[in-house]
Parts: sequence; C-alpha cells; structure tokens
Amino acid sequence: MTSTEGKIDRLHTKREISNRFYFTGKPCKNGHISNRYRCNNECVECRAEKNKELKQKQIDWSAKNKERKLAISKLRYLEQAEKERLRSRTKYAKNPEKVRETNRKWANKNPKFWTEYGAYRRAKLRNRTPKWADLLKIKELYSNCPKGYHVDHIIPLQGKLVSGLHVENNLQYLPAAENLRKFNRFEVV
Repeated sequence: MTSTEGKIDRLHTKREISNRFYFTGKPCKNGHISNRYRCNNECVECRAEKNKELKQKQIDWSAKNKERKLAISKLRYLEQAEKERLRSRTKYAKNPEKVRETNRKWANKNPKFWTEYGAYRRAKLRNRTPKWADLLKIKELYSNCPKGYHVDHIIPLQGKLVSGLHVENNLQYLPAAENLRKFNRFEVV
C-alpha cells in the first residue's frame, strides 16, 4: 500500500468530531465534502442549502398571506395573553436598555404611527372632557406629577366595560410600571 492510498483510506473512515457530527471525507450525493450530522447522516452544507430554501418559502408565504398571518398571530396572542405578557416583562427585566433602544428605533422608522396616535389621543381627550371640567386643576395635576409616575385615569377613557371622563377627580398618580400594566382596564380595588 502506497502512502497516497493510506491517506485516502483514512479520509474515508468515519471520524468522530463531536457528539453531533462526524466526518468521512466522502462526498455526499450533491458533491459536498463536509461534516455530517450523526442523527440523520445529512451533510452540513446540504442542510444549510435546504434551510435557505425553507426560509425563502416562508418569506414568500408570509408576503402572500399577510392578513392570515396577522389573524393567526392575534389568535395565538389572545390564547396565551398572560404567558406573552410574562415573556415581555421577563425580556424587559433582563435587558431594559436594549428593549428601549429597539422601541426607539421602531418609533423613528414609523413616525406616522406616532403622529396618528398623538392626534387620536388628543381627540379622545377632547371628546371625553366635559365643558364643566376644571382645566386648570387638570393642568396642575399633570405638571406636578412626581418623577417615575404617570397621571392615570382611574376609569379609563375607553375601557372595555366602562368609560370615564377626562376630569380632575378621575385622575390619579400611579407608578409608571403599574400604569402600563393596567393599560385601559378598570380595576375595582
């Protein structure tokens, strides 16, 4: 046996690389000479190509079925709302600055959303403020709000069960985190 034949023999034997991969040196059915997965003997490069194709199929499907994908996402969220809220809180608690930065980037990319939201909020306040409301007291409540607190409507302006008015006796100071958690729910204490 020549030295070249010995090298080829060593290449074609199964060589353990890790508990996930092995290497034979033989080309796969597509001609790749690379590591293989132990679980199914698949070539690493073949799987990478297959994953690219699957990813592209998913992108194409998502582009064609935007409404359906949105409906599925909403349904899943509603089915697991508490689990999703817990996941969001955990993610924020682990890295609040990263979450804030992601939110800032999204807001900068979507300025129309914030313009529209601001106009909607102002209109909602205007429509829910009666003529007899003491606007000076309301302004004073907002200007004297302690740091780390929000001015909260005790009875939300657009709650699911009940809707309140934008008047001074419907406002309270609430810690920011608690107010964001409350959202537009009316919680009886």
